[in-house]
Amino acid sequence: MEPVRLFIVTDDAAQACLAVMHCHLSDCPSFVRLLTDGAEIRAIPEGARCIGHWFAWSDRNPSAAQMAWEWRKDIGGIEGVSLAFFERIDEWNAKRRAAEARILAEALGEAADGPVIPYSEFANAQAAARAVESETVKPFPKQQRWH
Repeated sequence: MEPVRLFIVTDDAAQACLAVMHCHLSDCPSFVRLLTDGAEIRAIPEGARCIGHWFAWSDRNPSAAQMAWEWRKDIGGIEGVSLAFFERIDEWNAKRRAAEARILAEALGEAADGPVIPYSEFANAQAAARAVESETVKPFPKQQRWH
């Protein structure tokens, strides 16, 4: 496992990942750790690079995570994030997006050879393919019963 190069301390990991890393939590790189638990925040190692990104900061009624973050900053020994580090994050995002674009273009290129059908036909075909014939329900009559 890759060593953690950035700790993001937050009250909402999914939103913080989008805000700081510009990716969804499921796509967050292994060199980033998002912390929302007070005990984990207090255990941030000495010399670690950290950023706090809060969405519901409260001075009147602080959460356990918020108090742990204040405590961890007060004892010192953690580093902030430099502009150069954010530039490296931007480079990582650019490489990731380029790779995703290439994969998507290849997939769409392979799909371009097939026929294009309207969505309604596609949806009806998918439903018909998965339909199971019922023994208890009789199909509708082929002729209308009224004229």
